[in-house]
Amino acid sequence: MERRRRLTSLRSVLLRYLCLCGGGCALILVLWWGIFMQLIDNGFLLSATASAQACAEARETVASMTADTFDPSAISFLCRYAVVCDANTDAELVTTTNMSAHQLKTALNDLHGGSGNLGMMQYQYIVTMADGATCLLQYDYAVPYADPALRERLPDFQTCYIILLVVLMLAWLAVTTHRTVRTFTAETSRIDEATRQIAAQHPEAVDVDHARIREFSATLQALQTMGQQLTDSLQRQWQLEQQRTEQVAALAHDLKTPLTIIQGNAELLAESADTTAPELDAILRAGDRAQQYLAALRSVGTVPAARQHTDSHAFVAALADTANALCRPAKLHFVLQEQWQGQFLCAAPELSRALENMLDNAVRYTPAGGTVTLTISKPEDTLVFTVTDTGPGFTPEALHKAGQFLYTDAARPGNGHQGLGLYLARSVAQAYGGKLVLANTGTGAQVQLCLPMQ
Repeated sequence: MERRRRLTSLRSVLLRYLCLCGGGCALILVLWWGIFMQLIDNGFLLSATASAQACAEARETVASMTADTFDPSAISFLCRYAVVCDANTDAELVTTTNMSAHQLKTALNDLHGGSGNLGMMQYQYIVTMADGATCLLQYDYAVPYADPALRERLPDFQTCYIILLVVLMLAWLAVTTHRTVRTFTAETSRIDEATRQIAAQHPEAVDVDHARIREFSATLQALQTMGQQLTDSLQRQWQLEQQRTEQVAALAHDLKTPLTIIQGNAELLAESADTTAPELDAILRAGDRAQQYLAALRSVGTVPAARQHTDSHAFVAALADTANALCRPAKLHFVLQEQWQGQFLCAAPELSRALENMLDNAVRYTPAGGTVTLTISKPEDTLVFTVTDTGPGFTPEALHKAGQFLYTDAARPGNGHQGLGLYLARSVAQAYGGKLVLANTGTGAQVQLCLPMQ
């Protein structure tokens, strides 16, 4: 039996990172200081107090000299000096010095009561010589090379050594941070891969076993569970869709035989009768419409028909004939507004069926004496078919749900309506990359079928 991998908590990872950073820097500092002291013990470096001691000893020597008898070789090389005559007058004169211009300016500023700006690493003694002249002794509280040749050729040791310490600490922090980042990157990459597997509906492929941090492992397990539930839900939904499609197909098939019998016998009656009764005409028209609905039901989910260039005027004229045939028995007025004419690409039968459904819906819910209007327009690059009526309009629920498969508005009379008309119209619009827009105008309902021009 495989042994279960031991997981580390996120708190432990961060605590280990902090300990490595702090402990590593402390170790570097201890080693750095130990090497530093060893160099002083071996005589490679002088201690920081050597310069101060040398200047303190030089004070007595310089005090016994005069400006004329000042001998630089009598004081330590660790001291910088400047001999100033008439220091308290405007005619002061620096007779001899080994200071740089900046160092001399700083020393004179300190002599005249200024701050001197010597900082924490530079110090100065003011010595009165035997003839009244002033000698300024300046030294650095630093660790110089013991060999004068090295002091002349190499940069300041103390500065370079401090820079080395900083570089070593930064390098250690960079290495430690890089290792920790790699740990987190490996964990987050598993989460990224898990999301890709879930998107591909393969939740079983989510890698949970190789996670090293407890919190990330829990996240992966939650993602795996969520992905499995999502996949199961999609599969159940697909199965329901399949069942519904099969039921619709079976219903269409079962209705085809009785409708054929009804329509065939009605046609025989029409041929044998001397005059066609209005009731018989109504049966024949209803049978034709029922056959059209069956054709629409069978077309749900099938591949759209091929599209061809169609003349809008002829297409709309055929729709107007159908609209007049629908409006006349219902005692409605039909108005055609042809605001654009031209060629457009479409599958005429399916688009006609969608628009006829829109017209049929408008006729169904418009009271006698009302008006149904069909408008064709082309604002910018969109072809828009608009059907407007003077009926009661859509309910708030219908504005949101109309166009869904088999949806009917419970607040409106059904009149045999099964919720297929606007669904088929919306399906056609989506197949063209367009949309079906429902609205209330204040005097009735409005349905727009918008198709992008190609």
